[in-house]
Amino acid sequence: MGYAHLPAYLKFSEKVKLTAICDINEKSVKVYGKTSNVRAIYTDFEKMLKDEDLDAIDICTIHDQHKKQTILAAEAGKHILLEKPMATTIQDCKDMVQATEKAGVNFMIAQVLRYLPSSQAVVKIIQNEELGPIRAVRGDSLLKQSTILPRDHWMFDGNRAGGGVLITLSIHVIDLLRYYLGNVKRVSGICKTTTPLFINGAEDYASATLEFEKGTIGNILGSLSVGRTPWNVKYMIFGDYGTIYSNPPPQKVSHYQIGNAVLSSTKVDKERKSSQIGDFISIDSDSNPFVGDNPFINEVIHFIECCQNDEEPFSSGKDNLETMKIIFGIYKASNTNKVIYLDDL
Repeated sequence: MGYAHLPAYLKFSEKVKLTAICDINEKSVKVYGKTSNVRAIYTDFEKMLKDEDLDAIDICTIHDQHKKQTILAAEAGKHILLEKPMATTIQDCKDMVQATEKAGVNFMIAQVLRYLPSSQAVVKIIQNEELGPIRAVRGDSLLKQSTILPRDHWMFDGNRAGGGVLITLSIHVIDLLRYYLGNVKRVSGICKTTTPLFINGAEDYASATLEFEKGTIGNILGSLSVGRTPWNVKYMIFGDYGTIYSNPPPQKVSHYQIGNAVLSSTKVDKERKSSQIGDFISIDSDSNPFVGDNPFINEVIHFIECCQNDEEPFSSGKDNLETMKIIFGIYKASNTNKVIYLDDL
């Protein structure tokens, strides 16, 4: 993710200057330093905070390091952009929000799918009630992690990652659906570990049912062990007047990426001549509120502008507590075989 964020710093040097970089792996940080043309290189995060004159920190580290590094940065008075997930327990997430609010710094979670132009277009369609009452949503997150990462990678370790497919991959589409429809009231779910590569409780298959506060029902399917799949991440939204689904990009940009959304609306087609299957049209996202089409660049620049203008990011830490409640609620539902009400977390 450090390399995914880098183009924003290189392309928009008039808005933001990358001043110092840190990684516990000295070889890696030196390579990144050459790529980014940054000379201030550290292997100690606390030393970098102390020695460098920084306004903000971009944290792209292992999940179980997020709490400590966020709180240290907040106490040092730095604004914080943090890669998802926020942390590995709901209490850690709450502690981080409390620390950043106490310090009066901006705290943003890099929920990248919100920063696609097509996602913003979908928000407008929903706000304009073009779909009518939204009855159901579905989100798929399907991948074979062992073909992407070394088999001893920390993402296979539930102690380091905080879990498996839910907290690592499904969190993207769960957060996006919550961004579209609002908070979730209750969840149920089943998590399974089927592959020995996944250790310490990391699940490689998960299925969950969500009930949103507005009454919409949702279905989530995630896997990090599928052998073959027609798409990686995809969602569908079903309203009384129309349906939206995300159309996967023709080429693989990133396994986090979702293609442009498409729409079929009987409210627009008043004569209702369209068949039940097909007849979808591309959603116009020309009114792009961001600097471009790359969501990683968009989220970084949104964060920078919020810091400069003293505005709250629309994927703030406080907002994303509700996304994390869904993740940990599903884990609890699977462990207890019960429906979990998120207000109880």
